[in-house]
Amino acid sequence: VLIHGSPGSSRAWQPVARQLEPRFRVISPNLPGYGATTRPPQGLPSDSSHAARLIESLLDGLVPPAVLAGHSYGGVVALLLALRGAVKPGVLMLFEPVAVPLLAAVGDKEGFASAQALFDDYRAAFESGDALAVRKMIDYWFGAGAFDQMPAASREYLVNYTSNNIDDVNATFRDTYSLEALRRLAVPTVVVYGARSPDTMVKIVHAIARHVPRARLERVEGANHALTTTHADLVAQMIATAADRSA
Repeated sequence: VLIHGSPGSSRAWQPVARQLEPRFRVISPNLPGYGATTRPPQGLPSDSSHAARLIESLLDGLVPPAVLAGHSYGGVVALLLALRGAVKPGVLMLFEPVAVPLLAAVGDKEGFASAQALFDDYRAAFESGDALAVRKMIDYWFGAGAFDQMPAASREYLVNYTSNNIDDVNATFRDTYSLEALRRLAVPTVVVYGARSPDTMVKIVHAIARHVPRARLERVEGANHALTTTHADLVAQMIATAADRSA
């Protein structure tokens, strides 16, 4: 089961899924607000639990997945699924999960405050009418100037789906974590990050690896937040290896 990031869709996993499909059944759902999946209705909790419940319903009655993998915001949802416990994967794989509030949970209040300030600025820019506000988010995770270097079609997509991404950012910052819950997580966990990723991501993945008992940390040299696309061959190999070990 492969969960995409934000803003995005299940198509983001296609370079990886194509390599897995000859051997595995691959399920890659669209998160709320993407593809044909509607945005969350009014009145529901505004954290990531709605997305998690949809995937729980999707997988209800199926054989537990050998691997539950999530990238970026999808990593947040995958981690929440594992913590909730209704979905019991053989292996949990988190590729650059943007679980920023986890920093506060492990005591890194300065790191959390720094990231929160940037995303507060991003929200404020969008709400004030800045059509290119999403540049702030892209450049933060992918590196300065990344947005301007993207193909025009990609930039247009990101601009059109900025409000969806704002929803996901808001949900991420409303998620709560506890050290007790992380220490109770018994699922074998692989946490993957790029060597060129920002310090905030490095802190997040190390925090997960430090507090989840059966977690292992993997660093991909030469990669940044886009590693599931730029290093699709390696990512597919890592997922296949984890699935084989799970079996």
